[in-house]
Amino acid sequence: MTLREELGLVPQYTIDLSKINFPYDICRILKAKDVHAYVYQIIHNGILIKYGMSADRQRNYGERLYRQVSHMESWGTLRNTGSSGADFRIIESDYYKKYGTKMDRNLVKIKIFDVTNFPYKSTCHRDEILKIESCLIDEYLHIFGEKPIGNVNDDDHIFKKKSYVSKNTIDSIFKKKDI
Repeated sequence: MTLREELGLVPQYTIDLSKINFPYDICRILKAKDVHAYVYQIIHNGILIKYGMSADRQRNYGERLYRQVSHMESWGTLRNTGSSGADFRIIESDYYKKYGTKMDRNLVKIKIFDVTNFPYKSTCHRDEILKIESCLIDEYLHIFGEKPIGNVNDDDHIFKKKSYVSKNTIDSIFKKKDI
């Protein structure tokens, strides 16, 4: 089964930023859906801006995603001014340089692939989720000849060569034997 086929089997959600009032609503939505691990796409006006992921058990559901999109200028006074996730401001600037228009949160949709219960092959779920993100970026690169504007500086090549020990191997090593 291909990665796309496997992702087609996991729960998927779309968050339309025009339909929420506060950036933190992203966290509330993911908490209500009990999403602990996810891969996401940020899409502005039909243009895929960025692939990302989170597999960390943060205190707040969806914190990684929230920290990024809350830096969008179009949130006005609700805009996040902290340093965490502030690299999204660079993405906004790059978007403006490339497309000649500012990003507007009301034109942003976020697609969530909930991989909380994904059929992982290893015990290190985070590494597998990073590989999923990397594969999606590679797929985009193959189709469009460039990475999404928000993934230009990603070091995804690190994860392509990283190996892992499968669950089956670990189970066979530590399998209980009858005496």
